[in-house]
Amino acid sequence: MTYSSRIILPFALWSETPPSLSVSSLFINSASDDLITGTNDGFIVCWKIVADHQKIIPRLMLIGHTNQVSFIVGSTLNHKLDQFVSISDNDGQIKLWNNEDGRCIEHTRTNLKHRSVQCFNYQLTNENFLICCGCYSEILIYDMRTLEMKFTLTPSHVDGDWISTFFILQKANAPDVIITIGLLDSGCVKLWAFDPRTVTSNTAIEGTSVGNNNSIIPIDLKEHESKEIRTQFGSLIVPCEECQRMMLIVHGKGWQIFDGIDFTELCSYTMNDKEMVKNEHWIHGHFPTSDLVILFSARGYAHVFRLPENATFANPKFRSQHNKTDMQLPQWLCRLNVGNESKLAQTPIYFCHTKLKQCHVYRADTSGQISVWNINLTQFSATHDIIPTWTVSYADVWADALKNVHTIRRVLNDILPKEVNKLTASCHMITMDRLAFGTDTGQIYIVPALKLISYLFIDIDANKENFESQTLSGHNQTITCLIHPHSEYSRYDIQHLLSGSIDHSIRLWDLSTGTQLHMFTVHSGSILMFHIPPPMLNVKVQYCICSIANDHSVALINLKERKTVLLANRQSYPVVGLRWRINDDFLLIRCSDGSLYVWQIETGNLDRVANGVLADELFEWYNDPRILSATGDLQNDPISTAMTSAHYLQIRSTWKRRDYDQIRKLNRKFGGPRHDLMGTSSFKHTEYRLPIVIQQFHTNLGDDLSMLILFDLLQLISQIIVFDLEKQHAQNPKYIEIANKDTRAQLTQTSKSLAMVSNFLVSLLHPWSFDKNMDKVCQERLQLNRTNRFLSYGILSKNDHLTIVLPTWQKYLNDNVPETFLPNPTTTLILFDGMEVNEDEALKQKQERIETYVYHWRWSYSSILNTEHLLSLVTMVYILMNCDRWISNLSNDQNDQALLAQREGWSRLLQFYCSDMLEQCQTKVFQSLSIEILCSHWQDLCLELRDASRKLLEKELDHLHKNQDAWHIFISKWSNLFNQSYNKETDGALYDQDIRDIFLDDITFNNETTTTTANQQYKTQQLLSIILIGIVGARYGQEVEQSKQANTLIKGFTVDSPEMILKLSRVLTSLLSPSNFDHIPLHSFIRRTAIDLIGRGYTIWEPYIDIGQVLLTLLDLCAISDSSTVTSNVLSGILTPKSDTCLTARTALTLIATSRSNVVIITLAREIAKHALVQSGTASSSTARTVTPSQTSITIKNEQKNDILRLIKILIEKCPHDVADLILEVTDITLNCIDLSTLRHKGVQAVPETFGLLLRYPMVTFCHESPKLCVGTKTGVLALYDLKTPKYQPFQAHPKNETITCIEFSPDGKYLASYSASAEILYFWQTSANTFFGSSNTIHLVSRHAAQQRDRSISSPTKKVDLNWTDRTTVRMYWHADKSEKKFTV
Repeated sequence: MTYSSRIILPFALWSETPPSLSVSSLFINSASDDLITGTNDGFIVCWKIVADHQKIIPRLMLIGHTNQVSFIVGSTLNHKLDQFVSISDNDGQIKLWNNEDGRCIEHTRTNLKHRSVQCFNYQLTNENFLICCGCYSEILIYDMRTLEMKFTLTPSHVDGDWISTFFILQKANAPDVIITIGLLDSGCVKLWAFDPRTVTSNTAIEGTSVGNNNSIIPIDLKEHESKEIRTQFGSLIVPCEECQRMMLIVHGKGWQIFDGIDFTELCSYTMNDKEMVKNEHWIHGHFPTSDLVILFSARGYAHVFRLPENATFANPKFRSQHNKTDMQLPQWLCRLNVGNESKLAQTPIYFCHTKLKQCHVYRADTSGQISVWNINLTQFSATHDIIPTWTVSYADVWADALKNVHTIRRVLNDILPKEVNKLTASCHMITMDRLAFGTDTGQIYIVPALKLISYLFIDIDANKENFESQTLSGHNQTITCLIHPHSEYSRYDIQHLLSGSIDHSIRLWDLSTGTQLHMFTVHSGSILMFHIPPPMLNVKVQYCICSIANDHSVALINLKERKTVLLANRQSYPVVGLRWRINDDFLLIRCSDGSLYVWQIETGNLDRVANGVLADELFEWYNDPRILSATGDLQNDPISTAMTSAHYLQIRSTWKRRDYDQIRKLNRKFGGPRHDLMGTSSFKHTEYRLPIVIQQFHTNLGDDLSMLILFDLLQLISQIIVFDLEKQHAQNPKYIEIANKDTRAQLTQTSKSLAMVSNFLVSLLHPWSFDKNMDKVCQERLQLNRTNRFLSYGILSKNDHLTIVLPTWQKYLNDNVPETFLPNPTTTLILFDGMEVNEDEALKQKQERIETYVYHWRWSYSSILNTEHLLSLVTMVYILMNCDRWISNLSNDQNDQALLAQREGWSRLLQFYCSDMLEQCQTKVFQSLSIEILCSHWQDLCLELRDASRKLLEKELDHLHKNQDAWHIFISKWSNLFNQSYNKETDGALYDQDIRDIFLDDITFNNETTTTTANQQYKTQQLLSIILIGIVGARYGQEVEQSKQANTLIKGFTVDSPEMILKLSRVLTSLLSPSNFDHIPLHSFIRRTAIDLIGRGYTIWEPYIDIGQVLLTLLDLCAISDSSTVTSNVLSGILTPKSDTCLTARTALTLIATSRSNVVIITLAREIAKHALVQSGTASSSTARTVTPSQTSITIKNEQKNDILRLIKILIEKCPHDVADLILEVTDITLNCIDLSTLRHKGVQAVPETFGLLLRYPMVTFCHESPKLCVGTKTGVLALYDLKTPKYQPFQAHPKNETITCIEFSPDGKYLASYSASAEILYFWQTSANTFFGSSNTIHLVSRHAAQQRDRSISSPTKKVDLNWTDRTTVRMYWHADKSEKKFTV
C-alpha cells in the first residue's frame, strides 16, 4: 500500500437495483466458504457461502480492472483463503488481493493473453506459485507473494506452437520435485520436473539475483520428456484428484481418458446420437471420483458419465484393453440443468469440489444467478434432469438488503415534482455544491449536494422545502453524460453545464436562468463521455470541451464561440484512449483494434494513421516519464484520458498534479487528482471547493446510478485552518468597514458548509454504540448525528484500487446475530423506516443487540480501515477542539460558557478515542491498528495529523511492550529489516539510487505510469523500519542502558544484537548530513524523521555520536528557511517539506539543549572559538593538525548565529542554573553572535531578547556610558570586555575558591563593585586608569568590606543579593532572604 499524507475516505451510496453481475470467472475455497466472482465489467465480488441456511451473501466489491476478469485463482488447500489473484487478459493486469479486507496487495502488468491459469502450493516451503500458459510458447511461473516471474518452462523445439493447457503435481514419494505436464496445440505432451529450491537455469541466460528481494531474471528450464498423442487442437487437461495418473483431455467435439504415466489412451467419447448429448460443444470437465466424470458444455449444461472398467484406476481391469477397436465406451448417466440455458447471453462458469462422497457443483451465469448442486455420487436417474439443490439470485439478495433504506432515487422522488424512473448520469458541481442528475426521460434535475447526502446517510428531518431543486428540459431521450467544466478548471464559466444524450445532441445550459444556450449536433451516435482539455493548450482550445460518441468520433467544441473546432470521425473502431501532444498541436486517438489516429488540432486534418507496434510506441512515447524528466518543462507534459466500454467511477481528488496525466487513472476507471487549496491565504467564494467529491458509479452502462462519496481529509483540515484565519481577519474592525455584505454573506455560507462537512464526517466515522454516555455527549453537546446502519465503507489501497463493503453483508449480519453476542448494557436504540414501534422490552433489547452487533462488526473487519478512521477522527477532533466558535455553529451572542462546554465535549471525545477505543482495538475481537500506516504519518506535513498518529502509535507500542512475547516478535521482524536497510552489499534501501521514486511523501506525486514493484515495496518497508526502530529506541532505549549495567538480557533490542543502539545512532546521524546518501532528497520524509528522532532520543544516542557535528548540522538545517516563511506555513496547518525540516531541526536543538545544557554550551563555545580563530586568520598550523577532519569541515556560519541566540535564550529560560555555572561561555557565545556596533551605539534596547536576558544574572553587568561589559565567574575571575571585539581580559580578582555572586558598574563606569556570597566580602575596583597613552582596560582594587551573612535557603542564582549604586561612590546592598539592606562607600 502507499504511504502518504493523503487520506481519502470513500463511502458508497447504492441504488435499489443492484449493479449488474455478469460473471466471467469463478473461484471457490471450500475450507473457508469463500466464493469469488469476476465479471465482464471488470469488478470482483467476494461472497460468503452459508451452506446451513442455503445462502451465499455478497460481502465486498473490488474495483481495479478495466476489462473482463478472465481468471481468479487462489490456494485450494484445506485452510483459510488469505489471498487470491485476478487476471484480466484485455488490459494485461495481474492483481493480488487480500481476501479478508479486499485491499490490493500487489499488481503487475503484462502484454500476454492467457488460456489456462493455476495456483500451486509447494508443500516443503509452503510457497504459492501462480502458473500460466496461453498465446505464447512457454509456461510462466510467478511467485504469488510478489507477482515476480520465477521460472519459465520452455519446449525444446520452439516451432511457434502454443501450449494450450497444462497441469502440475507433486508425487507423494518425491515431494521435493514439481512435475509439470503441458499439452501443445499440435497434440504433443511435454514434461518438466524441477526442485524450485535448487534449480538453476539450463539455458544460456543465467538467472542472476538482484537485491535480496528475489527480484530475479526468471530461470529458464527445458523439458525432460515429450510424446505425441492423438488429440484435437486446443484441448484441455483435467487431472483426477483421487488418482493423479488419470487424465481427462477435453476438446470441442469430444473427450478422452489417458494414463498419465506414459500417455496411453484408455477410452474416448465423441458425439453420439443420444438426444441429450447430440449438439453439445464441450468446454471443461471434472473428476468427482476416479470412475465418474462431469463434462460441461458451452450451452450451459453439465453431463455425468461413468468411465469403463479399463479406464478406472481402482478397477482390477485397469488398462486391460489397449486397442482402439475393442475399447469400451463411457456410459452417460444424467444431465444437470437449471432451466434458463436458452436465455443466457454467454456460457456460464462452473466450479466443482468433492467432499465425503458428495460432489458440490456451482454454476454462475451472466444474469448474476448462482446455482448449487449437491450430488449424491451413488445413485443417478437417467430419466430426468437433476435440478439445482438451491439457487441464489444476486438481484434478490440486493433487493432484500435495500428494502427500507433511503436510496437516491427514493429521496429524489420525494423532493421532485415528477417521478423519476431511472437515474442515468450525474455530475458534482464542486464549486457550487450542487448535484446534477440526468434521467432516462431526458430531464436534468439539480439539487444541493451536501444536504442530499447528509439526508441519505443520516436520518435527519428534511422537508421538501429545504431542497431547492432546478429542472432543465430539452433532451427527449436518455441523458448519458453531464459535465460542469468550471469544477475542473476555473477558466470556464461557473454557470455552464453540458449534457450529452442518446439523441446525438450536446446541449449547453445556463444554470443561473435554467435555459438552454446552444445545441451542438456534431456526432451521429449517442454521446459516451466528455473530457476537458489540459490548461496549457493553445488559446483556440482553452474554452473547448472534447466529446466522444459511440459512432467512434471525437469532437472539440468551443463553448465561448459555440462552434466545432475539430471533428475526428475517421476511426473505424471504438475509441479507447486520447492523448494531447501540446507542442506539436496534435490530438492522438487510440482505437480498440490497436490503431492510432493523429489529428492536427489547428487545421482539423488527419495527420497520419499508425498501426501495430508503431502505434503502441507512439502512444506510450508521448507519455514516457523519462522524456518528461529530461525536458522538465511543463509544456512538454503529455495529457491524456482513456475510455472504457463501461464508464467507471473517476476518483477526483484534491491535488493539482504537475503532470495532469489522467490516462492511468481513467484507464483504471479512476480520475486524476485535480483540485488544490494548499497554501491559499484567502477564499474567493466563486473558486471555493468543498473537500468532498461525489461521483457517479456505474458498473455497467445499463445500471441504475450509484454514488461514491470521497472525503479528502488533508484538504478539509487545510480549509478549516485557512478559513479560521479568514474569520479572525474578518472580525477585525478595519476589515468590517471595508467588507461589503456579499463578502460577509459568502463567509457565512462557507462557514456553514465547512462546519456541516466536518460534523458529517465525524458522525460517519464515530464508533456509535460503544459507550452510551459518549453517544449522548456526541448527540446533545456536539450536534453529531447517528448514522443509519448500512454504511458502505471503502478502502483505497495501492494505486487507487477501491474496495467497498456491500450492504448485503451488513444486512446478513443484522439478521444473524450470534446468540453468544451480548452488547454492553450501554447501548441505545434506533428505529428505521418501516419498523413498528413496539413497547415490548424484550423486542427492544433484541433490537439493541442487533444494532450493536452491526456497528461493532465494522471495527473487526480491517486494520487499515480502523487505522484510517481512528486517525481521521483524532485529527478532526484536534482541529475542531481548537477552532473558533464558527465551526461549532455558535452565534456570537451565545456566551463563552456554551463554547467551553462544547470544547470540553470534544476533549472528552478525544480521550475516548485515544484510550477506550484504542483498548477495544487491542482486544482479540477487533482488528488492531496498522503500525506501518501510523509510522508513515510520524513526520506528516499536516501538524494535526502528525500529532494524532504519534499519539496513537505511542499508545499502540506501549500496549505491545507490555506483552513480552509479542514485543519480541515485533522487534525481531523490524530489526531484521533495519539491518538490511543500511547493508551496502545487499543494496539496502539507503544505498538504492532509485530510492527517491519510492519515498514516502513522494509517492503521491509520482507519475502514475510507474507502479511500485515488490522490490520497491520491500525497500519502503526497510525505510519504515529505520523510523520505527528509531521511535522504539528513543522511547524504550533507557531499558537497554539499564540492562547493560545490570548485565541482564531483556527481550527487545538486545535480543538480536546488543549494538542496535550504536547502529541506529550512526544511521540517524549520517542521515542528518546532506553530504551522506546524496541521492536522497534533502527535505525527504526519512531525513526529517531522522532529525526528529535525534532530538527525541538524544540522551540514548549521546555516547555514540559527535555532539559538535550534530549541533552544527542541526544549526545548518535551521538556517535553511527564514523565519517569515516558517511562521506563515505553520499557520496554514500544512507545511512545506523545507519549512518542516527547519522547524524539526529547531525542535531537536531545543530538546538536546535542555536535556544536556552543559555539554551544548561547552560545545558551542568551542566551535565559536574555532570560528573566531578562522575569522581572525590566526589559526596556527599546529591547532589545524590536532583537529579531526570532520570538525574542520564544519564551522559556525554567519547564518547560524540567529539560531544559536535563540538556543541561548531558551537555555536562560529553562536551565538558569546551568547557564549561571557557565556564564562566561554563554556570554562569549552571545557576543560572538550579536552585532557589537549596534550594542555600543544604541545600548541594550537594540538587542533586548538576547543580550538583555544575560543581564538578568547578577554576575553580569553592562555600562552604556563607557561602553563595557563585565562577567564574574565561579573561580573568582572578572572578565572585562571593551565591546570593540568579542574578546575579554581576565583578572583573578577574588581568590580561586570564591564564587562571584554579583557585580555592578557605577553609573559613569569608573568603578565596579563585586560581591562574593561564599566569603561575604564586597570589593570595589577602579576600572579605567588614565595613562600617558590614553585609557587602558585594567582594574585596580580600591577597597574591600565585610558584608552580612546570607541565608542559604534561597537557591535561585538570580535572587540572592542586589547591588545598586545610589550615586557615583555609594552602593546599596539588599539581601532578599531577610529583606535587609546596607550602604557601602568606595
